[in-house]
Amino acid sequence: MIRIIVVEDQCLVRDALVALLSLQPSIEVVGYGSSGTEGVALASELKPDVALVDIQMADGDGIWAIKEIHRHAPSIRCLLLTTFAKDDYLRQGLAAGASGYVLKDTPTQEVVHAIEEALAGRTWIAPSMQSRLSGMFQPDALSERERTVLKMAETGATNREIAQQLFLAEGSVKNLWTDILGKLSARNRVEALAIARDKGFI
Repeated sequence: MIRIIVVEDQCLVRDALVALLSLQPSIEVVGYGSSGTEGVALASELKPDVALVDIQMADGDGIWAIKEIHRHAPSIRCLLLTTFAKDDYLRQGLAAGASGYVLKDTPTQEVVHAIEEALAGRTWIAPSMQSRLSGMFQPDALSERERTVLKMAETGATNREIAQQLFLAEGSVKNLWTDILGKLSARNRVEALAIARDKGFI
């Protein structure tokens, strides 16, 4: 039997997951919680094989919870559970030590497969996210400064205003935009902002 815990703050989603997974002959749900803090405490107390952890929760989000679980019990495999197919969440989750990324509309049997893969030491990524992995960790990913420029532009800041706030020459900001457009394969700033939002950069 694979012993798991479910950490999800939405009651209906959590109860449905617990009920569906409890029907699986190879799985035993040994506990469940509704926040990152509860998830860390449950993992420490129950020592499950796998923790299924939501990303967006109050009192400790899923990324933080996975880091804490790994710090206290590195043998526990963790799967991120989310509604959002966002590149940034996937990147942060894998960097935190997640063994997989499961979307909430994933069929039950695929969730079971993800759990089994995690227990076997392999990484399971939602099929709709897999095509994004190849370019996700390439060296041409946006720098922190480039992300800052995008975030400021999203609020309507001009090049001059961005330059003033970042203590840069206006020409340097224009050079940053050239790099951003190239890395995102965008034709203009509006398209760059749309792509950056879709990829979870801003």
